[in-house]
Amino acid sequence: MEEFNTIDKVKELFRAKGLGGDNDIYLALLKDFGKQSGMVGGMEYPYSGMLVDITDTGIGMYHLVQPKFSLRVLIENLVIDKDSYTFLSNDDIKSVQVKKFALLDSKRKLLIIKTNDKKTHYLYGSVADTLIPYNSENMQKLLAKYSS
Repeated sequence: MEEFNTIDKVKELFRAKGLGGDNDIYLALLKDFGKQSGMVGGMEYPYSGMLVDITDTGIGMYHLVQPKFSLRVLIENLVIDKDSYTFLSNDDIKSVQVKKFALLDSKRKLLIIKTNDKKTHYLYGSVADTLIPYNSENMQKLLAKYSS
């Protein structure tokens, strides 16, 4: 987590890929294993979370992976797979939605990114994150931009 625990580190990672503007939305999110589980889900979505940069031109993403085997995925145990960078241009994105993660859970939100190649990324994060300070501010930006 040391690689992405501050907004400056995250901006530098995305600047190296040609992104990282002032109006971008930066988030470290976990994968919703309930929606992407099983062998097929593990092969098609080989990450435990994503470091996301939502820009005006598309979405940049790094996979966050767990270096050690664990039955429980915690954001503090994740590291960036630097070879996994993906950029989805707005032309590649079918839709982006933000919903409640669970019916009675108002502290977490589900980010659903659907692409034109029929893939769907289900990611969730906390609205008030104390572990990753930039997540709280950027989650509010995400809600303002994509909530239905």
